[in-house]
Amino acid sequence: MRKNDLLNARREAAHRKRRIILDDDGDLVFSDDARRGPKPFLHQRFMPVLGRPVDSVAWCIMWGIAVGKGETAYWRTQQCGEPLNDAIADPTPVMADAAREHGVEIFGSIRMNDTHDAFGKPHGRLDYHLKLDHPEWLLGDESMKTDIRTSASALYWSALDYGVSQVRDDRLWWIRNTAQNYDLDGIDLNFFRMPYYFRPGAERDGIPIMTELISTARRIVDEASVRRGRPLLLGVRTPGTVKTCMALGLDVETWLEEGLVDRLLIGGGYVPLTNPAEELVQLGHRHDVPVYPCINGGAPTQGTDAEMRAAASNILWAGADGIYLWNYQYRDVQKLGYGRPVDEAYGLLDEIGSAAALRYSDKSFSLEREVTVASYARACHPAQLPEEIAAGGPGSAFKLRVGDDVAAAHKVGRLADTTLRLQLDGLPHGADVVAELNGGDLGSEVGRDGAVGFDVPGSLVRPGDNQLRVRVGGPATGKVTLQAVSLDVGYR
Repeated sequence: MRKNDLLNARREAAHRKRRIILDDDGDLVFSDDARRGPKPFLHQRFMPVLGRPVDSVAWCIMWGIAVGKGETAYWRTQQCGEPLNDAIADPTPVMADAAREHGVEIFGSIRMNDTHDAFGKPHGRLDYHLKLDHPEWLLGDESMKTDIRTSASALYWSALDYGVSQVRDDRLWWIRNTAQNYDLDGIDLNFFRMPYYFRPGAERDGIPIMTELISTARRIVDEASVRRGRPLLLGVRTPGTVKTCMALGLDVETWLEEGLVDRLLIGGGYVPLTNPAEELVQLGHRHDVPVYPCINGGAPTQGTDAEMRAAASNILWAGADGIYLWNYQYRDVQKLGYGRPVDEAYGLLDEIGSAAALRYSDKSFSLEREVTVASYARACHPAQLPEEIAAGGPGSAFKLRVGDDVAAAHKVGRLADTTLRLQLDGLPHGADVVAELNGGDLGSEVGRDGAVGFDVPGSLVRPGDNQLRVRVGGPATGKVTLQAVSLDVGYR
């Protein structure tokens, strides 16, 4: 394939329709169904999404730590050529063949620094050979094991240090092996798993190192594209803003400027309702790269269908090319087994994969709370809650993002109701709560058990960021903590 032909084919492939990119962590390779063979294995997660707007699958091709009881470690199927089990030697060709048969794009997703082993998963000890052979190449040691919810080091101590050239060579081996040995449509480099690559304070010096790594990965996939006569794309999954990317040593803007990546998956999906996705969307589009912000099905604000629809609406409002769904299989819905929602639970994909279907579907737009896993907080846009509000004071202001055009729905008679709901801790007995939205007075309400609700005129709500102010009346006797905010929009 000539260079110009490759570039044209690469651009065409990069801009395929991807309404939803569905992540599959690959953990069900260790299930009983996987031990029964390819067909039962595929019926766990792949077959149930056929016919839904899932145009692309991000298949986790590399965990440095995944292992089932009495089975081959996932990484050994590739680095050592050991079969996964008696029925499936290697699950990736099974997934690739099924995707090709059913017209679904499939990328191999490589976790660039998985550290589940830092907090005891899957079996309470390190497993990957590089970590065992060279503990000096880790960012920490086992003395840093504590609670991952309160200590960042509890999650990153077992991460590999990308300042060590042999560590980078190891990840390039995975990229090269994937490009040479599997019939995939592309490779995603997942930098959100986990968001640590250098020792604290060394991230800025690591920026050119990581750019060189991506440049080498680009050469690897281009060489593979020439050999096979069709493009192998290169995607990256990064934090959700330029600032949070740079804090890790990831200069995404340079990667885009130099034409190194073909698709950009952004964020951990912990703050999909308020993350300013338009920043990286616009940056990607400036360099002709499609961008797919993440919704994390396991995030606290994504527990209901209405919350998932709201996150999808906000992402599409930001101009994204589609949605990257992570942890969808672990939502709190009815399941056939671990990580296996019932078929009906996939029906929501039909709604969030279509702007038309989303338009008049009920939603709950909310403010996210501070990310509860301390190690992920550094890679996420700052949350606005919880917020202390002094009783009797001027109150606090918030940005409440709404992807829907609520006012337009009101104008044409499709809006049923719009309600602002607040939850406050420490609210004095009988104290009134005052709220304003975009300068419009919503009145005052007396809270009951800390819960307050306001009817909101649809004409007050605008697409994008809405300015919300909350004030607690009464004597200045203490501070009240605003714990939750949602704008629930119902349609007819």
